[in-house]
Amino acid sequence: MKKNFVPILVSYFAIYTIWGSTYLAIRWSVESLPPFYVVGIRFFLSGLVFLLVSVASGKLKRFPSVKELLSAAFLAVFLLLCGNGFVSVGETSVDSYIAAIIISSTPFCVAFFNRVIFKEKLSATRLAGMALGLAGVAALMYDGRAARFTLSYGMLFIVVGFLSWGFGTSMSRALAVHPDNFVNSGLEWTMAGAAALVVSQFIYAPLPEVLPPVTPRSWWGLLYLTTVGASALAAYNYLLKNEPSSRIVSYAIVNPLIAVLLGILLAGEKPVPLLAVGMPVIIAGLVLMLYGDALAAAISARLGKADGKRPWTP
Repeated sequence: MKKNFVPILVSYFAIYTIWGSTYLAIRWSVESLPPFYVVGIRFFLSGLVFLLVSVASGKLKRFPSVKELLSAAFLAVFLLLCGNGFVSVGETSVDSYIAAIIISSTPFCVAFFNRVIFKEKLSATRLAGMALGLAGVAALMYDGRAARFTLSYGMLFIVVGFLSWGFGTSMSRALAVHPDNFVNSGLEWTMAGAAALVVSQFIYAPLPEVLPPVTPRSWWGLLYLTTVGASALAAYNYLLKNEPSSRIVSYAIVNPLIAVLLGILLAGEKPVPLLAVGMPVIIAGLVLMLYGDALAAAISARLGKADGKRPWTP
């Protein structure tokens, strides 16, 4: 058994359950607190803590370069301010589990942007997974009446946030970020939080007027996002150093299941008409997208070994 078996197991548990539960926490927090105030408060405080810990632990050994700061600012805008921000706006009217399922399709979006921007080739298996996953998303948006889909303003914000997150994730591979993930995350979060608080001053009432009517459930949701939600990133950073990425991305398959259970059973959210169809289709697409090539290669090698012929390669 590995010496770090326990922390790896705990880290997987964290990214599976915590990231799956943050969508319900967002839903509760935006019930009485404006969305961009939620984004601003949670990320500014979490980012500040991350930076302070980085300084105290010696991770921040030098001041970030201009390129590293610009990269962090770029990711802060597309991943957090627009990505998480628009999802938070969408959740003011869209159930948390629907948002979680759509965002779980991020691997499809990233693969698309990688193909367009970096000309990355997509195998037939991965293309099939993308098509299957997008079909599942379309099924979730079907309202069950006639031949139309439910594309409300809330759903539109979530889709835009989903595209922004996918674009930022794809572009991150070409950016010169700080070499320490903990430091880089602190920079991104602090910048995004500060930007969201500034934006909030122009679109909402001043914070002293906003805070008094905030409900206890919204406070609990914000507290959860700021503390427990932030801990999932530390767990993710740990896994990046100790586990293969092909295993880590399995969180995209588990998160929507957690979100659906919490949203429907704990929060009383109503299932959409084709939930029983759309969610399994999306998960099947994710499995095919993430692991289809490896599975096909393994099957081909086994068949080739069995009949003594050279294995077929796509």
